[in-house]
Amino acid sequence: MFFLVRKAFWLVLVLAMVPFFAGKEQAGGFNVDPVAAFMAAQATVSDLTGFCGRNPQACETGGEALAAIGANARDGAKLVYQYFDGAEAGSGTNDPALAAHPAPGDVTGSIPAPDGTSGGELSIPSWHLPAPEIAQQNSSVPEASFGPVPRPNPRSVPRV
Repeated sequence: MFFLVRKAFWLVLVLAMVPFFAGKEQAGGFNVDPVAAFMAAQATVSDLTGFCGRNPQACETGGEALAAIGANARDGAKLVYQYFDGAEAGSGTNDPALAAHPAPGDVTGSIPAPDGTSGGELSIPSWHLPAPEIAQQNSSVPEASFGPVPRPNPRSVPRV
C-alpha cells in the first residue's frame, strides 16, 4: 500500500513540474473568455434545475435525505450549544412540562436489596488459591525439570 502512495506522490510531483519546464508560449496561462464561462455556468445551472423534472423520484428521495441530515445537524448543534452554554449543568432541561413533574429519587426501577444490605455490597463469596500442600498432592509432577527439547528428524526429499 505504501508503494502505491509513494508512486502517486512522485507522479503528481512530476506532473506538477512538467508545465514549469515547458516553453514560454505554453506557460503563459489559459485564455478564458468571461462571456463563454458565464454561458457555461448558466447552462449548468439550468441543467441542474431541470433534474427534478426528469427524475422526480430521485429528487424526492434526495430532498427527504437532506431533510433528515438537516434535522440531525440541528439536533447536534442544539446539544453542543446547550453543553457550552451550561444548560446541562443546571436542571438538565428547559422544558417547563418536565420541570413541573420532577422525577422521583429512584428512577432506575431497581428493587431494594434483601438482608438490608446496600446495592454496592456483593454477596458473592471471594475465591482463594488452594493451600500449597493440596496443590502438590494433586499435581502429577512435583517439580518441573528442564532438559533438551526434542527436535524432529529432517525429512528426506525424494529426488526427481
